[in-house]
Amino acid sequence: MNESGQQPTVGAFPVHRDSRGVLGIAEFGSLPFVPRRFFWIQGVAQGETRANHGHRECEQLVFVQQGSVAGFTIDASGDRVEFKLELGDWVYVPMRHWLQLNLFSGNAVVGVFASLPFDASEYISSPEELGS
Repeated sequence: MNESGQQPTVGAFPVHRDSRGVLGIAEFGSLPFVPRRFFWIQGVAQGETRANHGHRECEQLVFVQQGSVAGFTIDASGDRVEFKLELGDWVYVPMRHWLQLNLFSGNAVVGVFASLPFDASEYISSPEELGS
């Protein structure tokens, strides 16, 4: 938990499958924040990790568009939340939480909604910095 009482949360977007393919839906009104940025991650080599940082102010919602990914968050008190996400699943990462993504399936595509535009100066580079 961070100083505002927010905790990581895992959930899922509605995913509809039929003979035409798969349709996933994200209603922005149901997100924990209004997104200001979207980016995606794909083509991660086996054994590699992504994220490996936290944010001082930015909140993120990480979700799987294809394949699967695992990972964990750590808060300032050292509490760790582990997760495994598959198609349509998401994890909400509050500000001041460390995030690592790992165990990407070979075909994984991971989308991220962020509450703020990119700003490298607000990155937290180690879990030990979460409380500062």
